[in-house]
Amino acid sequence: MVRAVVTGAAGFLGGALAHALREQGADVVALDVRRAPGVVQADISRPGTWEQALDGAELVIHAAAVGTGGVAELTPVRPGRAGAPRRVSGAEVRRVTLGGTAALLDAAARAGVARFLHLSCVDVLSRVTPRDGERAEVSRVNGPLVDESAPVGLTGDVRADALAAAEQAVGSAAAHGLGATVVRIGDAYGPRAGRWTLWPVLLMRAGRFVLVDGGRGVLSPVHVDDVVAAVTAVAAADRAAVAGQVLHVTGGEQVSAAEFFGYYSRMLDLPSPRSVPGRLLGAVDAWDRVRALGAGLAAPRSPASAGGALASGVSAGGVSAGGVSAGGGSAAAEPEPAGTAPAAPPGVASPPPVPGRPAAALVRGLGARLVAGVDPRARVDLGALGVRELTRDAGFSISRIGSLAGWSPAVPLADGMDRTESWLRERGLLGVREPSRRG
Repeated sequence: MVRAVVTGAAGFLGGALAHALREQGADVVALDVRRAPGVVQADISRPGTWEQALDGAELVIHAAAVGTGGVAELTPVRPGRAGAPRRVSGAEVRRVTLGGTAALLDAAARAGVARFLHLSCVDVLSRVTPRDGERAEVSRVNGPLVDESAPVGLTGDVRADALAAAEQAVGSAAAHGLGATVVRIGDAYGPRAGRWTLWPVLLMRAGRFVLVDGGRGVLSPVHVDDVVAAVTAVAAADRAAVAGQVLHVTGGEQVSAAEFFGYYSRMLDLPSPRSVPGRLLGAVDAWDRVRALGAGLAAPRSPASAGGALASGVSAGGVSAGGVSAGGGSAAAEPEPAGTAPAAPPGVASPPPVPGRPAAALVRGLGARLVAGVDPRARVDLGALGVRELTRDAGFSISRIGSLAGWSPAVPLADGMDRTESWLRERGLLGVREPSRRG
């Protein structure tokens, strides 16, 4: 009997993998910082008794993450009101994603674990367009596909950059003898998927979800059942063949964002979401960063607070951490006294006034100008998604995992969406439309 340890086992992918391994007869130790049936509560980013669980383990699957907009970060979504995922600071994202990965790698090496599978995300790629002159596999639908040799670099997104750094730590551990593999997953949807299923559905019901640039961006959806099959195939593959490798996992179909989210619109019997220019959402994201900077200027310059306000305001999963709120109610704004900084647009909170700090006032004024084009009549929201994910120019090749682990996707998008619809209906998430409201 295989002994396996799965982190993030109370979450979307970790939970699905722990369940599948148990169904296959494995002895699974499920770890998560949250309480859940069959899960051992543990914070892998800090030393603890959880390390003993790795003694005698043959397989570790690392799926723990924060700031992803998963089920643990779902918040009430109401019409006319912001309902972003639970905000996770940049410091927390780095502590769990990078610090937790490093701690787990160290414990796995000391315990002599044979296989270590690290679940990552295609968002780590700094570019999703094939470079000029490079030979790229061609998709039947959307042209060139990006393979695992694409550059990984700083993107400016805290979550993506922390994931990229964690991948580097896994690669370093593999170079030192640990049988570690990075499984880089595409746009995973299906039952319990927060980012690509629950958030869009809830926001559509509230009349607040939007398409970015008409939904022309290229998505690479993969159903959770295919993710589970791919990870278990890598775990069973020849260790020497997959150790030190990065493997892409998608459903093998590249579709436009409009087509993907159109499935949810039809499930809900709603019209297609309206479109918002990506540059507008980028301006709102810039305003969030300006607010964070203003808060940093206003904060006392103590060692504990220096940089803390900045970290707390940084997005943890794309645009505005988990939702872009652009505009708000219809009440007329009160005229400001002469000499004050320009106010933020409706629906966007202004940084606190800082008497005697011209720099903070200047930052607020510049931020107000950045978002001057925001439509004040309605809120727009992407949930846990970001503009970068929704405006890609290419899909991702999965030929490497096919050749090394013998895996290929078995759930076409239409079939996967049928399974997803059945799950949503069973839980009453499709039958009632939330009333929408415009200010």
